[in-house]
Amino acid sequence: MEFIARDCGITVESLEMRLYRERRRNGIKETSLKLAAVSLISDEAKRVKNQLRADLKVEMDGIGADRVKAELDGETIAFVSTSKPKFKWIVTNERKFVEWVMDNCVDELVTSVRESSREAILDRFNYVDELVIDPNGEVVEWLIGDTAEPYLVTKFQGEGRDKLREAIVGRAIEAAKVLELE
Repeated sequence: MEFIARDCGITVESLEMRLYRERRRNGIKETSLKLAAVSLISDEAKRVKNQLRADLKVEMDGIGADRVKAELDGETIAFVSTSKPKFKWIVTNERKFVEWVMDNCVDELVTSVRESSREAILDRFNYVDELVIDPNGEVVEWLIGDTAEPYLVTKFQGEGRDKLREAIVGRAIEAAKVLELE
């Protein structure tokens, strides 16, 4: 290294510093390239995952199934099932909701309803016919209920995730084809 430094007309320390910076710059470039590649794969995977979910939901709805197996080489590695719809309250008039809480749960107020208490408070309400009833039996007109759409959930069984990863790494399943990159 001394000869190289001398031939370049710089000190060994300066040459070492230049080499260090070059390695660091290449490391950053390599890492940024990997991150870009993973970002692309992630975006494509999300797109394909959403499309596969929509396609599978149509197929499952068509046969009335709420759960199907995912198999690899005849072995069940996962189940895909339809989630249970989750009910939630939607406050249609925030001012009236805050007034109700002031009358019934004053300790839960700051200047608005505490976000951490909101769901617990709303869970006290009920539907009777098409009316929303508060815990005191009073009808409230500032609240309606809504049910979220069900969605598909993948739950890997036992070593299923590892076996699937091995199949992708071993190219028994081609990631590029799954991501529709070809």
